[in-house]
Amino acid sequence: MVRSLIRLIRRLIVAGLGVLSVWLIVFVVYRTADNRLPWTLAVAVTYALAAYVILPRAVRIGLKILQRQRVPRYTITGDGLPGDPVNLVLVGTLSQLRAAFTRAGWAEADKLTLRSSWRMVRCFLLNSPYRTAPFSTLYLFGRGQDIGFQKAIGDSPRKRHHIRF
Repeated sequence: MVRSLIRLIRRLIVAGLGVLSVWLIVFVVYRTADNRLPWTLAVAVTYALAAYVILPRAVRIGLKILQRQRVPRYTITGDGLPGDPVNLVLVGTLSQLRAAFTRAGWAEADKLTLRSSWRMVRCFLLNSPYRTAPFSTLYLFGRGQDIGFQKAIGDSPRKRHHIRF
């Protein structure tokens, strides 16, 4: 009973934080910017403040309020925001993992370096294949993934399935 009440209070605080964030964006930032700047610039300023200042901080505060002592449900980006869900556990060695994904048609992703990033940018722009394109690092328990695999959907690195371990 007490746990349910605490969970309800936490959820209400997070909901209130969301309402406060929307109010701050719409009624303070946008109206202030709209009254002082040309319309297109006001929209750009509002978007920038909402996307890069207000909402990331609101999400971080909400995550701290809802913190639980279990395995997280999602990974964390380099910015500290929620990333991909944690939804799979495999038991085996690294060589078994590589062999299984290779047999299933998945390719091991390249490490994210300046060279691989440049190649990926070129392939994205030219819509050309890059079977082992790197992807961003996500963090779980404070450390990045050890290995990642991907499976292309077509010939473009723009569309692919990926998984991190």
